Amino acid sequence: MLSRALCAVLSGGKGDKTLFVLLIVSLMKKKWYISLLFLLMASYADAQNELFSRQYFLNNYLMNPAVAGVNDYMDVRLSYSRQWTNIKNSPTSILFTFNTNLAKDKDQVLRYSDFDKRYRVEKGHLDYNYRRIKHGVGAKVTYDKLNIFTYTDVTLSYACHVPLSPYWTLSAGVGAGVSMSTMKIGDEYVGDVDDPLLKVGKRNEVTPLVEAGVWLYSTGPFVGGSLSRYMKDPYDEDNKERYNNIYATAGWQLYFSRFAFVPSVMYKNDGYSGTGVDINAVLWYEDMVWIGGSLRKLENPSVHMGILLRNTIELNYTYDINKRDWGASHEIGVAYRIWKRADACKNKWYFR
Repeated sequence: MLSRALCAVLSGGKGDKTLFVLLIVSLMKKKWYISLLFLLMASYADAQNELFSRQYFLNNYLMNPAVAGVNDYMDVRLSYSRQWTNIKNSPTSILFTFNTNLAKDKDQVLRYSDFDKRYRVEKGHLDYNYRRIKHGVGAKVTYDKLNIFTYTDVTLSYACHVPLSPYWTLSAGVGAGVSMSTMKIGDEYVGDVDDPLLKVGKRNEVTPLVEAGVWLYSTGPFVGGSLSRYMKDPYDEDNKERYNNIYATAGWQLYFSRFAFVPSVMYKNDGYSGTGVDINAVLWYEDMVWIGGSLRKLENPSVHMGILLRNTIELNYTYDINKRDWGASHEIGVAYRIWKRADACKNKWYFR
């Protein structure tokens, strides 16, 4: 089993690499595993910012700072996920995001659909909004835990939304923050107590990070791309600058009768484990309940469902199907929308 896991690590897949780290930690009664442990720690640090959330299509701000302020409301989201439930100390993640536009009550970000265009024209918002450039701000905190390793990213971002026409808007955004990496050896560790690395007991590293993105959206199609960069590898003594994360997203929001159907595709490259393509599809009914499905890297399926209460509180759940014996992965999320106008019509853009 050890040799098979090692081959999986060398192949570059993050899932197999994470499993191998868990295996190494559980077998540390043998001294020579210590060197492998720290070798794997450096490898995992390279891919630490690979997106853990399966529900990113509900919150594209996770990957792209240009999405900050795209909604007509303040958007606050919190989610928790656990991977591979059959494995002890399997990876867990907590994600928190907040973003809003800085427009005044009626000076909202340009967002029209067939459902609300008549409403806005009657209220006199159409021409007024079209002439306005909007600004958005946001913050996100991601926390990933894998056995003795924890990774925490804190990022602040700004976006500028420029109307190109009454129905198209181009947004550009930037963000900056820090990534904190921690390795903590607890009392349960049974390795070589004379190893100088273990005498520290706990090791903390702080790495600056920057990100930038663009987002072009309309009443139907939308497309965007982003790049996040860690300025330094915290476990590399040579201080190399590496492991960018690249995301590109495209989709279309289709409305018919009482339904809204949103297919989308995302290309991602975390700079270490290679490239991948995700396919997502979501079906909303009456702006209240939704179901969806995803195919991550064209091989790992997920099913999603959620409910929107009073156009304010959103509850979501994701079940990730694992084709191996590691157990399924689960993610639960909650969102709260703070509307800026008492007469605000329902916003159909749940997926940007």
